[in-house]
Amino acid sequence: MIFLRTLAATLAVLLTHHTQAQEMPSPDTARLDQLRLMEGFPAPADKQVTADNFLVQFPNLRWAFHHMRELLPTRNIRRGPEAPTGLPVGEDLREKINALSFTGPQGDSLTFGQYLTSTFADATLIMKDGKVVYEAYHEGMPAENPHMLWSVTKSFGGLIATQLLEEGTLKADALITDYVPELHGSGWSGATVQQLLNMTADIDYSEVYADQESDVVKYAMSAGMLPRPEDFAGERDLYSYLPTIGSDGAHGERFIYRTVHTEVLGWVLRRATGKHVAELISERLWSKLGAEQDAYLLLDSKGTEWAGAGLNASLRDLGRFGEMMRLEGRFNGQQIVNSSVIARIREGGDREAFKAAGRDFQAGYSYRNQWWISHNDDGAYEALGVHGQMIHVNPAAGLVVVRLSSHPMATSAATFPTTRPALVALANMLR
Repeated sequence: MIFLRTLAATLAVLLTHHTQAQEMPSPDTARLDQLRLMEGFPAPADKQVTADNFLVQFPNLRWAFHHMRELLPTRNIRRGPEAPTGLPVGEDLREKINALSFTGPQGDSLTFGQYLTSTFADATLIMKDGKVVYEAYHEGMPAENPHMLWSVTKSFGGLIATQLLEEGTLKADALITDYVPELHGSGWSGATVQQLLNMTADIDYSEVYADQESDVVKYAMSAGMLPRPEDFAGERDLYSYLPTIGSDGAHGERFIYRTVHTEVLGWVLRRATGKHVAELISERLWSKLGAEQDAYLLLDSKGTEWAGAGLNASLRDLGRFGEMMRLEGRFNGQQIVNSSVIARIREGGDREAFKAAGRDFQAGYSYRNQWWISHNDDGAYEALGVHGQMIHVNPAAGLVVVRLSSHPMATSAATFPTTRPALVALANMLR
């Protein structure tokens, strides 16, 4: 337990958005081209990135986030045998966009380029009306490498689940335990599939990165995100851990963001279809998008995919996915997802229930089917992941933005207050 408390404390210091300014490393001190991580045969001890140190020892995560399958077990998401679909290229606006000025959350003037640097961006893709106008790999990240997406993963599962609702394979008002009876007696007893999708099922689970006693540490241990000591007495796989989570309040009344909801959603998807989540993403999305690279999902010790956090995919393929969302499910000459599915997601969820999460940096938002809905005049919505991962879709402005990052602090509260005005300024410039 001493090891667990020490590791949790280290994790809390790394992830909390309350970190003091002097503790935040400068992006200039974390450049991959200067760090020389994992170079040599073998790499020097102080330059080795491992499954034990990648998440708790910055800046190792800058290397790890596009080499995750070298550290942890994975399941492939196949792109299929067809040739990749080209991404149309428009006017190169990189210099103009980098110089774009906007007002930051503290009233300070920033450029878009400074914003990307300060948020530890690894790679950025911007598409306007279906054409690439900005593509950059900022810190030596190879263009072909899949990048760790963390909670962006949730939006892929939510999209597939919404399509299955349309097809009748899933029922929104069905109980979660109808699909996963192993969860009888857990916090999910009595909750519906729709409440699971909207994260309004109420369970006794805390996901507070600044709290070393938070349940997120137990979740991370069960999934294999964090190393476990030899005397660790907790659950060592997701399907053993999830049934131990108890109930809290009444289902359906408040939104509280909890990754374990999406791990349960992954369980529901597998039971309803008889397929791995990786198979579902490959068959329903990746093989139809004309992707350039295979993607992959990380696994726990028993081969269960991290449905809430484990997806890894390349920048340009995520651009294809974002463009498919902007085009209401149509891409590569086919209707990949029903347009009604996209419309259902964009409707958003209960904005009053959303306030319970205390996410003041997303004022006015709601959460529906594992997507963040802004409810702004442009109808913008996002898939978001810790450490700065983002797919932003702005239908009114014809805009798709993909940002892959390795910010030292996990929480979106560290970056989103700057991201929000930056995206507004970008949309206004490109209209």
